[in-house]
Amino acid sequence: MNKDTGKGISLTGKDIMPTSENDRKVSTLGFLVLWIGIAVQLVTFIAAAQLYPALSPLQIVIACFLGNLIVALLLTMLGDIGIKYGIPYAVVIRACFGYLGAHIPAVIRAIPAIFWFGFQTWMGAYALDVIMEMLIGYSNLTLLIILFGALQIINTAMGIKAITNFGWLAAPSILIIGLIMQVFIMQQYELSINDIFSRGGEGGISMGYAIVVMMGTYITMALNAPDFTRFLKINNDKNETNWWKMNKGSFLGHTVGLVGSMLLFTVIGLTSGVATGNWNPIDVLVQTMGEDNPLLLFICLAFVILAQWSTNISANLLPPGYIIVNLFPRKITFVAGSITAGVIGLLIQPWNYAEYIPEILMFITATLAPIVGIMFSDYYLLRKRRLNIEELYKVDGQYKYWHNINPAAVIAYIPAGLSVFLSPDYGFFSALIISMVLYYVLMKYWICKIYNQPEITNKDFVIENQQIKKEV
Repeated sequence: MNKDTGKGISLTGKDIMPTSENDRKVSTLGFLVLWIGIAVQLVTFIAAAQLYPALSPLQIVIACFLGNLIVALLLTMLGDIGIKYGIPYAVVIRACFGYLGAHIPAVIRAIPAIFWFGFQTWMGAYALDVIMEMLIGYSNLTLLIILFGALQIINTAMGIKAITNFGWLAAPSILIIGLIMQVFIMQQYELSINDIFSRGGEGGISMGYAIVVMMGTYITMALNAPDFTRFLKINNDKNETNWWKMNKGSFLGHTVGLVGSMLLFTVIGLTSGVATGNWNPIDVLVQTMGEDNPLLLFICLAFVILAQWSTNISANLLPPGYIIVNLFPRKITFVAGSITAGVIGLLIQPWNYAEYIPEILMFITATLAPIVGIMFSDYYLLRKRRLNIEELYKVDGQYKYWHNINPAAVIAYIPAGLSVFLSPDYGFFSALIISMVLYYVLMKYWICKIYNQPEITNKDFVIENQQIKKEV
């Protein structure tokens, strides 16, 4: 491979090179457990509680199912890149945006992850603070935010194996305690399932808005799905090209792990909203269990801590960690990238915006949708799942475009993103479609005529025996 030193741009680093067969140690079951651990978090709880009573509980559950099913399908489709080529999102995006242009969508993707890390660290620390008051009568939320944040950063820096191992501990515990929480709230407030789902909504919010809100939690992950699927065990047949055979394990983890977990915590959240009118799960727990069931309260608060920890290390630190590495691949390791992302997430104090979760999720979905559309159009519609991996790491390679930026991607992103303001409730879908179509046309009839892309222009183009050395 050509060296990239002395060119003013770095494209290689040990943490962003393609994974080898020996690196792929996550089984299908392990991947499912990992996704349960990612998906069981309290942002969904809060969003569901805040959507009620504008929407009925049944409408909220339907919105959750549809929104997260769309996300699960996008995760699987874009996750194919990691399975097939073993490269992370920060490298994949070079094919669409160019070697330097890739930093634009990378940073856009990193910002919400860093925001959620800080927010969910606050929730976990809040639960710890309540526990400390119960046990020793001492409270120091700021200190606990710092300590809990540091613990999660260390766990993430230990790598994908440590993250997966924690998921095996956290996922079943979180699910069990979540169910206990649901039953207890229903008993405490004498609610039945029929009582909850027979209620209507007051209006003021459309189903389209609710679906996009529910997508907002994990649409970020659709972009960097390759960061996780690149570690999945693969079929020993290296000549396998059948999409379903390659991706069925990924599909199982994404659909069952994500959609199932999100539905459960949506139901718990809206039950809390119906019963108490309070969106903060910790306050709800204290309100319903504090005096009569201190042991159960302690257990459920432990659930809050595990839920935030499990989600943060995999969904909110690992992705921006890789993105920061890609900014300075020869100078920063994944450990340093994770620490940087975590520190920024705490310094911005996102918990100050806790009352605006649906609006924040809506904004995140809208800003990321054009990138999803561009990636899908590039990988599936234009390149037909063919990437020249060597060129992705080569200075002056085919993905250099104009001054290392692909004008087609930038131009497609801007109107697609602006379209969200015309119809916010359905902004994700308009941004997705506009970016896909614009990018396809601009690449096919403009960029490829100037900057040769053989995967696009030559339908018979075949890339064989791509070998990228991990030593750099």
